Amino acid sequence: MELLNTEKFKGGEVFTMKSEGNGAGEFDDVQKPTMEGFDKASNYKTQWELVSEGPVYSSYKIRQQIRNAVVEEIITIYHKIKKIDFDVALLNWEGILYREFRMAIPLNMENARVAYEVPFGVTEVGKNEIEGAAGERYLTPAADIRPRGIENWIGANNNAFGVTLSSSVAVADYIDPTDNPVDYTILQPVLLASRKSCHWEGYEYLQTGNHYFSFSLTSHHPGWKNGFRFGKQANEKLVSVVNPPLYSKAFLPEINSFFNLDSDNVIVSAIKKCDDDNSFIVRLYDIAGENSTFNLRLDNKFSIRKAFYTSLIEEEISEQLHTDNIIPINLKPYSIETFKVFIKTGETLKQ
Repeated sequence: MELLNTEKFKGGEVFTMKSEGNGAGEFDDVQKPTMEGFDKASNYKTQWELVSEGPVYSSYKIRQQIRNAVVEEIITIYHKIKKIDFDVALLNWEGILYREFRMAIPLNMENARVAYEVPFGVTEVGKNEIEGAAGERYLTPAADIRPRGIENWIGANNNAFGVTLSSSVAVADYIDPTDNPVDYTILQPVLLASRKSCHWEGYEYLQTGNHYFSFSLTSHHPGWKNGFRFGKQANEKLVSVVNPPLYSKAFLPEINSFFNLDSDNVIVSAIKKCDDDNSFIVRLYDIAGENSTFNLRLDNKFSIRKAFYTSLIEEEISEQLHTDNIIPINLKPYSIETFKVFIKTGETLKQ
């Protein structure tokens, strides 16, 4: 299927508008941009250059001066997997007050339903916002507020297909903010916006210089549940280790996981050493609003001595049933739960 509608914006292009606001002083609503000084990369005759080609991917690059900055963008198209990377640099940004830069992904999608990741969950636009306004000084209805703060990704779906865009930035929009707006969804990560402090003696936050951003796009069957893992994974870059030091007593194979679980809707958000003792803390949550019964499994090189269900601040609430290296868990919809695991050590460790 043709994913993009490029009549107004090209896929992945950078554009800029005037965006007047005072940061933390925008209490009720985020100030909307205007078309004053509007510019975009496709206003110019850009020259694409093939900079890398091989069996895994091909990369193309442009470097284009637009208003107040140089856009340098590398688009990487993978040959065997459904993934396109956008690496965007804003170079020589002049630091002009009240300017905003965005990247556009214009979707060829009717009746789109937009969703994005929030802490420990997902918000679907028009469905999950609180009713009315938040109250006190916040008078704008919550459903009307945009851009939105996102975690790792934003996406859109209809009955035919879905797309997910992972994002290295914290704010994104989905409605065309320009004059004569189109009626289809345009995913728009906000790259930067220069602001003035809300304090009358405060600073101007201009962010002059070079800025770098990264995004990844994929398509999938309808529904955000088919794309959210990609959205998180694309932001968790693999770290290559070359010639690591060898330990004479090492016994774990390099390919195994310390922990894994057999549930598609449950996410492990933290694995760490406990602050108070020699146990491990595992925190996980349900992202799909489903009751879940699953197993948290340790690598079979380890045996569990005991396990506890704890509070979020890791205080033991009750002992958790377990077998040799498996903890069966029941998770309620949207719940966030924490477990403490003690592992057998010394001569009881399976070698």
